[in-house]
This record gives sequence, structure tokens and C-alpha cells, in this order.
Amino acid sequence: MREFKCPHCGQLSAFEASECNGCTQPLMFDPENMAMVGVKSALECVNRNIIGCNWCAVATTPYCLSCSLTQVIPSTQNTQNVSLWTRVEDAKRRLIYDLRRLRLPIASAGGFQLAFEILSDEHGPVLTGHESGLITVNLAEADDVQREIRRVSFREPYRTLLGHFRHEIGHFYWNALVHEGGFLSPFRLVFGDETENYQAALAAYYARQDWSDDPTSHISMYATSHPWEDWAETFAHFLHIVSTLDSLAGLPLSLDARAQHTLNDPYLESDFGALLELWAPLALTINRLNRSLGLADAYPFDISPAVKGKLHLVHMAISAFRNRHESRAAR
Repeated sequence: MREFKCPHCGQLSAFEASECNGCTQPLMFDPENMAMVGVKSALECVNRNIIGCNWCAVATTPYCLSCSLTQVIPSTQNTQNVSLWTRVEDAKRRLIYDLRRLRLPIASAGGFQLAFEILSDEHGPVLTGHESGLITVNLAEADDVQREIRRVSFREPYRTLLGHFRHEIGHFYWNALVHEGGFLSPFRLVFGDETENYQAALAAYYARQDWSDDPTSHISMYATSHPWEDWAETFAHFLHIVSTLDSLAGLPLSLDARAQHTLNDPYLESDFGALLELWAPLALTINRLNRSLGLADAYPFDISPAVKGKLHLVHMAISAFRNRHESRAAR
């Protein structure tokens, strides 16, 4: 995402900043106005002193919008848990920022309210996943070593906390954007029949012996397991794209008028082709930069024509949902 300005001195401040690097004044992020504010302008989230949350508290609770969505936290008696929980909430705030920029609600028309539980493996195995609006995150995913072990074990080219959040939120929005949004027929045409037994499909996926697959049909191997997982993986990549393009907007680059228009707000860009036209060279560039530093590719994926079509459907479903709700609000 792009950087923000300190309200005291005007210096650029990162999204996670709790203090200005220039004037050292304490800062908070206001998700309602999408701006940094001084601590005297609003109430601090009570988690500021515990996990370094730098968001303003909402009017009805002592928590910020992001922290208030967390229903269950790991034991804070364990200092390692607190450290990992801090990382989880950092990633979640970026997710909530994405949703605010896309103008998507945190409750569905079907009555599901978005909520999170962050659990540790201390008392038994924890599976990261989504069910009826509740997203469960395994605290171990915030441990770089444990996450890398799982990434290699599951043959994944990419595994991050933010990626988990963006994937699981895709499951949450499937009902509102696809089923209730009138996109069920095109979804089945592009992604497949979601009525296929989900648990059986996942069991078959993990029981595979042959892991070779046609990379031109899905964005990732896991996307091949079931149409719902294909949607969630694709939804996550759409968020990767618009968020990274938003970061590009703040760089001192020479761009043509059309590119500048897209970067004015990638989250609300109506032309999907314009998004991908900017994304393709950017993905290539960041991968080359990483290789120059001896790092793995930042975006180790190829967007094939089939995947492009799936991303386009995600974009269409989000845009249609937003347009419907904004039209109702205007009336």
C-alpha cells in the first residue's frame, strides 16, 4: 500500500508506524478516514500496549475495527505467543485495510458476521480455515521456521500470513459475491461445480501420489482441489495485485496517463485489463529485484489465459457487488 503522512510534520509514515520518524510524535491509523492521526485526535486501541496495534479504537468498544473482530486469542502468559500474535494482527490489519479500500462489508447478506480466532497448537492441532464467517488462524503460521516447513511439506511456492488471510476471506465473500450476487452460472463455467463433495475433494487432494499438474489452468496446486479453493486462491491473488499496485502508486515513476489513472486507486479500477497491463511488468520486476538480492521470487506464479479469466470474474463480482450497494445508498 502507499505510505501516509504524519499529521504533525507531513513526513511520510508507513502503515504500521506508531511514531513519526521525523518529529517522533505518536501516531495512530484511522480506518474510517484512511489517514494517520495524532493520539489526541482519537482513542487508542487497548491492544496498543500489548501487541503494538496502531489503529484508533471504534466508538462502541475499546478496540479498533480490526482487533474487535478477533474473538479468541492465544494465551498471553506465553511471551512467544504474544510475539506471534503481534505478527498475526499486523497481517490482519492489512487485510481489513484491503476490505475498506474495496468497499466490501464485514457482514454478509446471509447474516454471517466476519470474526477471527487465533489459536495455538499447545492444546491440540489447529487448522487454518473458514466456516460461516469465522476464520481460524493457526498461531504457528506466524513463526517463520514453522511456516517454511509447512510450505515445503505442502509443495507450495508461496506461503505467508497475509496470504492466508486473503485466501480465507475469499471463502467468506463467495456467498455474497457469487451465490447471492448472481454470478453462480459464470462461476461454474469458469471455476467448476462447487456442489462436488468438498471434504471428499480435499481428502483426495491430500492423498495424491502424482503431484504433476497443468499449470495453465489454476493459479496454484491447491486451487486444483475444489472450485471453492480455486476461488479463494484466485481471490487472494486479486488482493495481492491491487495492493501491490497501490504501493507502486507512491513511487517516483514516469507513467502514461492511463497508468496514472489506474494507480490513482487500483482497488476501484473498473478496467480489469488496465490492472493486468500494469501488473505483468511489475511482477517481473519485483522478481528480478529479489533475485538480485539472492532471494526467492516475490511472486512465483504465472497468470495464464485461464487464470486471467478467473481473476477477471473475481473483479467483476466485486465491482458488481460494490455498484449495487452504492446505488442503493444513493437512492
